[in-house]
Amino acid sequence: MTALASAARLARLAALALPLLASGCAGLRAAVAPPPQGAPTGRADWLAWGVGALRFEAPAGWVAAGGARRLELRAGDAARLEAQVVEEHFADGKACLAAAEEALARGEAQLARVRRHATTLAGRPALMQEADAGGWHGWAYAVCQGAEQHRLSFTGRSPISGELLEAWRGVVGSARLGGGT
Repeated sequence: MTALASAARLARLAALALPLLASGCAGLRAAVAPPPQGAPTGRADWLAWGVGALRFEAPAGWVAAGGARRLELRAGDAARLEAQVVEEHFADGKACLAAAEEALARGEAQLARVRRHATTLAGRPALMQEADAGGWHGWAYAVCQGAEQHRLSFTGRSPISGELLEAWRGVVGSARLGGGT
């Protein structure tokens, strides 16, 4: 093999390996990074959390994982809350909500008893989907602040306890966009 062929082969391998290494490093950073920390609120046993511009409160006993753009809170094996900022940016709020509708529709085939409709979250126009899947019931919201889409979802083992249902209602009721809690 000539030196030129070896250099070209090495360049192809590097081009393939760099994205894998970068994603592996991101996963490694997440694995060794300390868990996210919520901030105290005026509510006893609740913490404030933020993902991008989305702020909300959740029970302090839920276990956190993730980072600034994607956060997961778990209530043991009974429920999971996920909040994230979508990587893609959109031309405006209308395009942002249209993309949210498409994303929710793509996942519909794996779900049962799907109900999706326009609503509000954090005082902004939003989409909400409610559905069942394999012994779990869940709600997923998508809300936009300009070109940025935020998602907030909650899934719980069916039947969801009254305590968890009230907690989820508290999360939704506390949601704010644009800073502050």
